[in-house]
Amino acid sequence: MAELAILALMICAALLPFVVMAWLVRGGRNGPALSLMSIAGGFFVVLIYASGRPFGIDPVGAMSGAMLVFLPALLGGGAGALLGWMLRRRDDRRLQ
Repeated sequence: MAELAILALMICAALLPFVVMAWLVRGGRNGPALSLMSIAGGFFVVLIYASGRPFGIDPVGAMSGAMLVFLPALLGGGAGALLGWMLRRRDDRRLQ
């Protein structure tokens, strides 16, 4: 049952940025989209750094948070940005 909870956490962590990034990029709001991806990437890098250094964070918890939450968020956000870009191109082509 714990495996299902972990899988659900990873899917939710990837699905939310996917939808938000697709919506932002399709609407032409690339600045906020890049800011959100930069924040997620920053948290990912800090947690990876904290897992190898005596930083004040539990190394196992830091690596778990990085791999279970922020890596899927980055992958989902990147896929959502790509989808939003492709949908925006299609909409622009239809207007011409």
